[in-house]
Amino acid sequence: MQLLVYSPQVTPRIKYIFNFIFREVLRVDFDFTSVANTFNEYNGPKFSYTVAPLANELFFKADGLLAKNKVEVLTIATTDFGTEKVPFPVEGSALPFDIFAASFYFVSRYEEYLPFTPDEHLRFPAKLSLQFKLDLLKFPVVDQWSIILKNLLYSKLPNLHFGSRKFEFIPTIDIDRAYHFKSSGILKNTARFISAIAKGDTERLSNIINTGLGKRKDPFDTYHFLHQIHEKHGLEAVFFFLLSYKGDSKHDVNIHPNDEQLQQLIIDTAKIAKVGIHPSYASNTEVYKLKEEKALIEGILQKNVDLSRQHYLKLQLPKTYLQLIKAGINHDYTMGYASQVGFRAGTCTPFFWYDLELEKQSHLKVHPFAVMDSTLQKYLKLMPSQAILLITELIESVKMVDGTFYSLWHNESLSETGHWKGWKQVYEQMLTSSASI
Repeated sequence: MQLLVYSPQVTPRIKYIFNFIFREVLRVDFDFTSVANTFNEYNGPKFSYTVAPLANELFFKADGLLAKNKVEVLTIATTDFGTEKVPFPVEGSALPFDIFAASFYFVSRYEEYLPFTPDEHLRFPAKLSLQFKLDLLKFPVVDQWSIILKNLLYSKLPNLHFGSRKFEFIPTIDIDRAYHFKSSGILKNTARFISAIAKGDTERLSNIINTGLGKRKDPFDTYHFLHQIHEKHGLEAVFFFLLSYKGDSKHDVNIHPNDEQLQQLIIDTAKIAKVGIHPSYASNTEVYKLKEEKALIEGILQKNVDLSRQHYLKLQLPKTYLQLIKAGINHDYTMGYASQVGFRAGTCTPFFWYDLELEKQSHLKVHPFAVMDSTLQKYLKLMPSQAILLITELIESVKMVDGTFYSLWHNESLSETGHWKGWKQVYEQMLTSSASI
């Protein structure tokens, strides 16, 4: 039988987070009613979500966040829940905290609409997030809480039936620079050659010479390995290509979009994987570049492209998502942190972005990733063996809730050159871990 939920007022926030938890995570259908008599007379599975129970029904107390229609600074209390500290505590409820308010706060990225001190790239720092402060960032807590809710409902409402979902792993690859030396031009490679001599960097010198002479494959040309290992594990990857014309000189260092080898690489990749745009660093301030770069990749592939991930994970809410929607993007893969692993939105389940300024759900689907290669190597300064252990923990946490594990890697981090020596095994082990039961 269908689940019935009583709420005296079904606000856009309530509708949004209930749809996400029950339909996307728990796979159970439900309906709302704001009429007490209708609720009382219903003989099927039901519960109320309000400030006080109607009678003796299963009751979840509302904190009040979901009844509001504006973003404001909140004083958020916490309480103990098992071994965790959780926000939005309530009393006299089936659970000791408002699971729906807490989930909405995380999934909507409420705190990112409030004033904060950004990092050097104007991003919201992971260490400012409530999940980080409560030591919840490494877990898909919204999915975990949903499973707890499911078990509670099943014990109280045994005639309620839930659907199921399966663990899924989706590897995603950012192509900031398709090749290290190939397609770079004589002047740039000559400058690299001179620099390598001056620094006594024999490895780099050897790569420049042998790549130029065609004796060795370009170190960043790791595409055959990627396609082969993805095929081996039955995975459909997503590749994001940076195609900037005169972008930010420091951060947009891609090969020229008109380069024939680059264009052929994009065409070949699109035959065996999904392909999206990697909006340039410069496109965040020069908005016209976003449409320009989207038009470039669509011209190369001769088809519409509606997937994206921001270069340098530059995400400013709601500005970035509004720009993406205006440009015709329907799926974004930016949701994650550069400095920390884990679940920025508290979930491992793709979700539609909720615009807190307009107080409505958008059609932009957000695909949250859990781990990035440079987070492990650059920010956390882990050794490959340590990285493997951490990734395994993240994968297991997603498997426990039958969620979707998204990884973010770069072609260059598989090159086995420079500071990426020894890191190819990390990617291989990650795919192996994802495949094991």
